[in-house]
Amino acid sequence: MQIQLPYFDIILSRLAQGDPDFQQAFGRHIHFGVWDDPEVSGADLMQTAEAMERMCQLLLDLADIQPGQQVLDVGCGFGGTLASLNERLSPVRMTGLNIDARQLEVARQRALAREGNQLDFVVGDACQLPFPDASFDRVLAVECIFHFPSRRAFFEHAARVLKPGGNLTLSDFVLPEGTPPAQYDGTTEVLWGPHTAIDLAHYQQLAAEVGLRLTGGQDISASVMPSYDFYGGLLGRYLPEAGEVTRLSKFFMQVGAFAYCTLRFDRS
Repeated sequence: MQIQLPYFDIILSRLAQGDPDFQQAFGRHIHFGVWDDPEVSGADLMQTAEAMERMCQLLLDLADIQPGQQVLDVGCGFGGTLASLNERLSPVRMTGLNIDARQLEVARQRALAREGNQLDFVVGDACQLPFPDASFDRVLAVECIFHFPSRRAFFEHAARVLKPGGNLTLSDFVLPEGTPPAQYDGTTEVLWGPHTAIDLAHYQQLAAEVGLRLTGGQDISASVMPSYDFYGGLLGRYLPEAGEVTRLSKFFMQVGAFAYCTLRFDRS
């Protein structure tokens, strides 16, 4: 199965051609980074890769994964989050799920379980998770949920596959409370694909309806700002619209039209 996301098509194409800049930037992760200096400009590729890893570690800390647990990473990309978890914890059983088989081909080549751990990659739909009830202690969704056609369907399945006491930890673009529904839906399709948005109050309501409860997270918008310049500059070489889309997106975040948040939802 293959999805249509212009930015991912570019990344996969450049990696296949051995582009050294793309290999360095996307050697593990494909998401925003957390920057120590949010005012940095012109960050090099190594700094960008390090910022992405900091984002990963921030989310792993929030999820509070323990030895012996089973972890599902939904929308796992190239498997970078599980690769990082694999390095920091054992024993742990990890499963990465993605609807795009091309991404999992890369993940299987790059992420190999160390002794004591198990790592599998599965092609599947986040809104129809192909796993039994109460299969996982933790579910992760790093910067991917806005691509899903139905947040509710994903939340229903995430709650279903979580064991009692487990949690769903994610990062997402969150609207200010009271923003009209669908205010920004589809506005970035040229780059990111179909986009849906939600405010925090509706997130809490959605979680409550499926048996989850918001217990942690934070607005980290200020720390991710340089990511816009990075993606606009690198992808803009091959998709000119990327520069304009990322410039406008950064402006909207700066004026508070939406925020980048980490969120944790616990299952009782």
